Amino acid sequence: MLEQRLQNKQPNWLQGVGIVLAIAVAVILGSNFFAALAPRIGTLSSLLFILYGVGIAWLLQFWFIMGFIYTATDDVLRVCRSYGKRERFMADVWLNTVQGYGKPEDVRKRFPGARVSRATRRQSEIEPFALAYSDGGKTAILVIQPDERMKAHLIQQIK
Repeated sequence: MLEQRLQNKQPNWLQGVGIVLAIAVAVILGSNFFAALAPRIGTLSSLLFILYGVGIAWLLQFWFIMGFIYTATDDVLRVCRSYGKRERFMADVWLNTVQGYGKPEDVRKRFPGARVSRATRRQSEIEPFALAYSDGGKTAILVIQPDERMKAHLIQQIK
């Protein structure tokens, strides 16, 4: 069984301090902006401020917290989202149902109507790799970023 963790690079202490200061400034500016809007739009400004805060939290989670874990056996590739130490199941790809693999652009051209799921990080230097597989009678595409060992294992088990 092979396992690969795909995470964004964690910020160093100086970048961390900068991030915390940027969040504080964004919250203060947002608070002032939505407080200035309150006389015009009333309680809607409070709702908009909450949505603004949720947006900031989502961006932080997406950029710094969330990662992916790829686990491959001889039969299946399991992809999970990871949030720190917590894992959430995303997809199982049975390797005997794989219809094609390669670069994402090439696989999308071969299977134009397929549903695409991505388990990649933009900041990673690893090239994306797409697997087209049968999912309940329909074709689906999973885009991952496997290291060389994982990619070689997957290709060997698919053939």
